[in-house]
Amino acid sequence: MKRLVLLLLAIGVCCSVSAKIVLPRVLGSNMVLQQNTEVELWGKAEAGKRVTVEVSWLKSKLKAEADSNGDWSVRVQTPKGSFEKYSITFSDGEEVRLENVMVGDVWVCAGQSNMEMKMSGFDSQPVENSLSYIMNAGQMADHIRMFEVMNHRSYMKPMWDCVGGDWLVASSETVSWISATAYFFAYNLAKQLPYPIGFIAADWGGSRVESWMPMSALEDILTKEQIEHKHTLHNIKPTDLYCGMIAPINRFKARGFIWYQGEANLGYQSLDYQGDIDHYDIMLKRMVEQWREDWGDKENQMPFYYVMIAPFYYCNSFEDTTLPLFIECQQRALDIIPNSGMAATTDLGEATCIHPAKKFEVGERLAALALAQTYGLKGYQPNAPMYESHEVKDGKMMVKMKNAPYGLTPRYGAEVTGFEVAGADRVFHKAQATINGKVVTVWSEEVKEPVAVRYCFHNVPDGGNLKNMYGIPAMPFRTDRWNDIK
Repeated sequence: MKRLVLLLLAIGVCCSVSAKIVLPRVLGSNMVLQQNTEVELWGKAEAGKRVTVEVSWLKSKLKAEADSNGDWSVRVQTPKGSFEKYSITFSDGEEVRLENVMVGDVWVCAGQSNMEMKMSGFDSQPVENSLSYIMNAGQMADHIRMFEVMNHRSYMKPMWDCVGGDWLVASSETVSWISATAYFFAYNLAKQLPYPIGFIAADWGGSRVESWMPMSALEDILTKEQIEHKHTLHNIKPTDLYCGMIAPINRFKARGFIWYQGEANLGYQSLDYQGDIDHYDIMLKRMVEQWREDWGDKENQMPFYYVMIAPFYYCNSFEDTTLPLFIECQQRALDIIPNSGMAATTDLGEATCIHPAKKFEVGERLAALALAQTYGLKGYQPNAPMYESHEVKDGKMMVKMKNAPYGLTPRYGAEVTGFEVAGADRVFHKAQATINGKVVTVWSEEVKEPVAVRYCFHNVPDGGNLKNMYGIPAMPFRTDRWNDIK
């Protein structure tokens, strides 16, 4: 009899616990909701229970009923972004209350280790000037809110919720352990915008782009053999991070995405393996389409800004061209992904460290793209100078660059570095260069009849100081298609 009573009590306790509303972790106190749109609020309750939702910016209550699986959701219109604090109350007879909720813009910040790198850095790999920003992070408490998706893999099975994570208010303690690139991106946005910025960081060091996509998306663009091969390349399998880290957050309305990934797909471990330079752009395009669809973007237009992977001695070689060949693939993605932009890092790499310390510049350049292209800020050119055309004149290469409306630097006779030219023998020689507006004149005394020019076309270039007037560095480029010439 005693055992029966204890069993009934245990059952009663379980039922009581299960009856209480459960919210996904991405819905919490301190969060930022996307402004001027219809957002979804969802959770779990006892099957058949009626759930009432009260948001402090509306007078009327919202109601839903939990289905047979206990799932319920409501949609609510959000106001214009501001620094006002709101509350949200959920009740099925027992209340769950969220406090200090704000409304502004939300960005999803994803990628591998260079996105993952915290403000406090990695072991023996610092983030430059992090101390100042960490010490003063409290000043951004009402301007920046952060959510980090805890690392979790789920092969082919989309997760309903994250395995951990809470919305955090910017402070010296919280900012120290958040993505440096994401924070600097949000910081530069928050300095310009009259409402808070919330960001969701979802990152995993060493991850490949196919891990961030569902199988259905991969099957759209890859052969069965290619998919099988990708299962052998890394312990993080295709679909693992999409199902484990993206699926739990993709119902949370967002403004756009930033992305810092590619090193793993470059295939830097062996000179014999050129990675995915032939189809990374296609995979990235398909991933963006999938994410936009998941976030309810039927027009495939949510902003997507990503980072050019930085110089590094890939394949243990400074002179090899593995990196610039991959950057060409990243550049091709610009042409096939609508409303996208790429932040250049030509001047930020560290030859023997794959995690550059200059993360502020990365975040700033991503923010510059967003502020210009998404928010309409004018007065500067955020895009990197890129090759447009060339002609040979009097034994010199005349290279015209785009994204340099007011010309290029360095000027006034300063040495321009990073260029090489070659003749019909396909042997490249270090070249001299001068600037006249958007045109760079390149020549070498050793090449009387030039047929090709390259700029920063090595894993670790010798020099490379070509920039637009706002300090945005030029992308590596070449005029030849000699893939076998280093």
